[in-house]
Amino acid sequence: MNRWYLLGLLLLLAVPASAAEDIPGDADADGTLARAEYASAALAYLDAAYMDGAGDLDRDDIRDAAWVYARWDGKPREVTDSTGRTVTLYRPLRRVVTFSGESLETLRSLGFDMDKVVAVDKYSHEKETFFPECRDKANVGSIWSPDMEKVLSVRPDTVILYATISTAACDNIQKRLEASSPGIRVLRFDCFKPATYAGEIRTIASIVDEPERGEEFASFYGSTMDQIQDGTAGIPDGEKTRVYFEYWFDYTTVAASAGYNEKTELAGGKNPFATGTTEYPAVDPEAIIVADPQVVVKLAGQGLAAGGYAGHDPEALAAIRSALVERPGWSRISAVEDGRVHVIHSDILGGAQHFIGTAYLAKWFYPDRFSDLDPHAVHQRYLTGFQGIDFDLASQGTFVYP
Repeated sequence: MNRWYLLGLLLLLAVPASAAEDIPGDADADGTLARAEYASAALAYLDAAYMDGAGDLDRDDIRDAAWVYARWDGKPREVTDSTGRTVTLYRPLRRVVTFSGESLETLRSLGFDMDKVVAVDKYSHEKETFFPECRDKANVGSIWSPDMEKVLSVRPDTVILYATISTAACDNIQKRLEASSPGIRVLRFDCFKPATYAGEIRTIASIVDEPERGEEFASFYGSTMDQIQDGTAGIPDGEKTRVYFEYWFDYTTVAASAGYNEKTELAGGKNPFATGTTEYPAVDPEAIIVADPQVVVKLAGQGLAAGGYAGHDPEALAAIRSALVERPGWSRISAVEDGRVHVIHSDILGGAQHFIGTAYLAKWFYPDRFSDLDPHAVHQRYLTGFQGIDFDLASQGTFVYP
């Protein structure tokens, strides 16, 4: 059995890797792993293994050297995360901790080997239906209450945090990691903002060496968002559909700074309560009647526990809608008169799935303009084709009503 065959068998083994800031096997430290350097390092390792000794490089090092030489042309890879910070990768990702469910979901969309995710945040850990492969992974808490001891115990080479939300909490985690384990790479992405998500998909795809899959997923995402943008283009401001969007809590709406308002506007809706600095302001019930919205959208989810991936319960969303239309004075609202009152679950209007919920909003606001848009089909393709989970929307989960 020759040495190259043995090397091939070695590279198939799944073992963790460290995140040292150099390319393993780069003997002259010039930042490039040449063919001769790679061959010399691999043969030296095999010689040491044959003699039951220890060489300068271990099995993890040789596997990473093979990856860098074959996939990265022998050079480190530089990537810029969503904070604008450039991170140099000298080795592939082998042991990943995610504090961001949206990044975890994006990794899965890109075909990343989920066995390489060694720990997740508490909220992803609790989503057993959507993230069944995370049930047995370590739970590292949340960005607001991280279990740093648990993080370090799983020996990650990479930790993923949010980029632009809860920055103080994420900055604190990053500082603690860099102080205790400087070799751990910290990457920061949001993966929930329409303005930046397509770019983040491509960047993360570059990091995990899935450029073709990244382009496929970015195109799928972009095709839906582009269709929405094209369908709402040119609508005069005075002719846009008036929308009252109600948050989880009664008579609480969304102002201009809220992400749900952004999706409402992307779908061509006009929110009469978008002014003000409070993200989720309380509204005078009479003011809603005076505004006379043409469409009412009520959010279900965390603050109004009903529907989502957890169970198939359309009756629960139907009850929420009934409670809305039966409010005092609401029979005079155009949305109620025309039967345009809808309930939508936050699972598909926030996070990485925001494009699915935004498609529903566009369909509800402008049914004639979006007669060929099928949000249900978009959702199912996302689950089957990109998330790779066995979830049939016809019999599982409840996300919109009616």
